[in-house]
Amino acid sequence: MNKKKIVVLGGGYAGVHAAKTLNKAFKKHQDKVEVTLIDKKHHHILLTELHEVAGARVSEDSVKISFDRIFAGKKVNVVQDTIVEIDFKKQQLIGQRAKYGYDELIIGTGATTADFNIPGVKEHAFYLWSLEEAIKIRCHIEETVRLAALEADEKKRKQMLTFVVAGGGFTGVEMVGELLEYLPILCKANKIDYEKEVQLILCEGLGTILNMLPEKPMKKAWEYMEKKGVKIMVNNLITNVTADGFTTRQGADIKTKTLIWTCGIRGTEFGEKLKITDGKIGRKLVNEYMQTPDYENVYVVGDGMWFLENNRAVPQIVEAAEQTAKTAARSIIYKVKTELGLKAKEPVPFKSNFHGFMVSIGGRYAVSHTAGISLSGFFAMALKHLVNVYYQSGVCGINGAWAYLKHEIFNIKNNRSLIGGLAANKVPAYWTTFLRIFLGVMWLIEGGGKIADGWLTDTTGSKVYWGSADGVAGATGAVTEAVASATTAATQAVASATQAVADTVSGATGEVAQFAPPLLKEPLAIYTWINETFVAQAPYFFQVVIVLVEVAIGLMFIGGFLTFPAAIVSLGLSIMFLIGALAGKEILWYMAVSIVMLGGAGKAFGLDYWVMPWLKKIWNMTPLAKKTYLYLDEPTFSRKQMERRLNKKK
Repeated sequence: MNKKKIVVLGGGYAGVHAAKTLNKAFKKHQDKVEVTLIDKKHHHILLTELHEVAGARVSEDSVKISFDRIFAGKKVNVVQDTIVEIDFKKQQLIGQRAKYGYDELIIGTGATTADFNIPGVKEHAFYLWSLEEAIKIRCHIEETVRLAALEADEKKRKQMLTFVVAGGGFTGVEMVGELLEYLPILCKANKIDYEKEVQLILCEGLGTILNMLPEKPMKKAWEYMEKKGVKIMVNNLITNVTADGFTTRQGADIKTKTLIWTCGIRGTEFGEKLKITDGKIGRKLVNEYMQTPDYENVYVVGDGMWFLENNRAVPQIVEAAEQTAKTAARSIIYKVKTELGLKAKEPVPFKSNFHGFMVSIGGRYAVSHTAGISLSGFFAMALKHLVNVYYQSGVCGINGAWAYLKHEIFNIKNNRSLIGGLAANKVPAYWTTFLRIFLGVMWLIEGGGKIADGWLTDTTGSKVYWGSADGVAGATGAVTEAVASATTAATQAVASATQAVADTVSGATGEVAQFAPPLLKEPLAIYTWINETFVAQAPYFFQVVIVLVEVAIGLMFIGGFLTFPAAIVSLGLSIMFLIGALAGKEILWYMAVSIVMLGGAGKAFGLDYWVMPWLKKIWNMTPLAKKTYLYLDEPTFSRKQMERRLNKKK
C-alpha cells in the first residue's frame, strides 16, 4: 500500500502550525502517512517582528527559526524548493528542483505588500514584508543619516532627515516606534542634533490609527508618539510617490528620501495565479473547513485564504493563520484516518477565537487590548513578550523561548528593552576565572579535609548516616563528627567572617570542635527522608562518593573542565549540606558562586574552550536533544543522519 502523501506548501505561521499538527496526529503511522513541508527558504521567519530588525533593535538571526530547529525531532520531511506551478488535476507541485505528488495539499504561501496601484510606490518606497526588506531599510537609514551629516545644503539635509512611515496600522506604528529609538542613537553617533533636525512622520489615509484597537489604547499610542515628537498625519491619502517624496490627496507635499510603506497586504502573486476560485485582494476562496470549492483535497490557510465570518473577512493576523491551519489539518486528519480505517475525530468548522492585539512602540512601550482588558506601557510590553515566548516555545520548545529572551532582554543593546539594559550587561569571562579557581580550591580543601578525617577509611559509614530523626535530635558522636567535617574546611577559609566556638557534645566520641554553627538547627524532613531511604542502604558508599565528588568538582573548577555540570553538582551538594543542618552561612557563598559559574566560566583560561564545543556538537546530534528541543543553538546531524534525510527527500 502506497503512503498517503500530505504536502504543506509554505513555512510561515500557518504552514508550520499545520505541519506540527499533522505530525502529532500521524507520528505513529509513518508507514502509512508521509508529511512534507516545502518552502523556498531554510527558515521560518517571524514576520511580526521584522520592524525590530529594520530599526536595529535586534539582529536578523532573532527573527529566523530554522526548520531544522523546528522539525529535527519530528517526522516531517522538510524540502527547500521554489514551487512555480501546481497541477491540481495531476495532484503535483512543480518546483525548480523537482516535482512533488500529493494526496492532500495545504497551501500557506502567505501575503505580500499591497500598493493599491499608486504611482511610484513600488519604485520608490520601502516595503516591510520580508527579512531582506527589513535589512534593506536598516542599511538605508544608517547610510542616509551618515550622508546627511556630511551634507551642507540645508534643503537636501532636511529632506534626508525626514523619515516617513505610510500606514497607521500595527506594522506602521511599530516601525515608527523603532525609529523613535534608533534615530537618536544614529544622530548622536554622527553628530546630528536629533531634536532640531530630524522629522518623523506617520501618514495615514483614514481618520485614525490602529483601528483594530479600542479608543483608549489607540489614544495612548497616539499621545505617546506625539510626546516623542512624531508628526501624525491622518486623512492624508498618498496619491503619488517619487524619488524625492510624495503628495497626498489633501495637498500635502512631503520631501523625503525615506518612505516606508505599510499600508496593507494582499495575497502573493504566486497564490493569486493559482487556478482555483478567487476571493478578494489576491486571496483564494475557501469554505468553513478551509477547502477550496474546486478540489476537496486542496486547502488554503493563513493570509492567502478568503473566508467571510459573520459577513467579515477573516483578518490577516497570526492567530488567524494558526487557527485556519489547525482547521485544515484536522479536516485532513479525519479524512486520511477514515480512509486508513483508523479512529478519527470529526473536524470542526472554523470559528475564530482571537485573544486580542498588542502593539509595541519601540522596545520600552506598548499598548494592548486582550481578553477585554486594555493595557499600556510596561505591562503591555511585558504581555507582548509573554505571548511571544509562548509562541516560540510552541514552535521549538524551551530552545525557542530561551533564544527569544536572549535577543529581546539579555543581549539587547542601547537599553532598548522593557527593563532597559539591567539584564544585558556582561561580565568578561576572564574576571570570573579567579572566582572559579578559588571555588575549586575551596572544594578541594573540603574534600581533602574529609580524607584527613577518615571518610575513606571508616567503612561503617558513620560520617554520613546516624540513624533516624530521633538519633539526630540526640546528637550522637557520629552526628557531631559529620557536622564538623562538612563545615570545618570552608569555615577556615573564611575565618575572618566567623570565630571558632567550642561545643561540647555528649556522645561516644566525647568533645568535638565545631566552627560557625549550622544555619538550621536540625535537618529538614526531606533530608531526613533521603538519609533514611537511600543513604542508610549503603552509608559507606555515599560517604566515599561525597569525598570523591568534592575533590572532582574542585579539580574541574580549577581546570575549567565541564564547568557547567560541575556548577550544577556544586549547587546541589551545597543545598544538601544546607537542608541537612551540616553547614553554616559560608555555604551561601558556595551556592552564589556556583550560580555564577553556570555562565560558561570554564571557557576563559580553561579546558572548556575546547571541550564544550565538541560536547555540544555530539549532544546536538542525539535524538533526545532534537525530540525535546534541548539542543544548544542549532541541531546537528551525523553523516548517516544526513544521508537518511537526503534519501527521505528524494
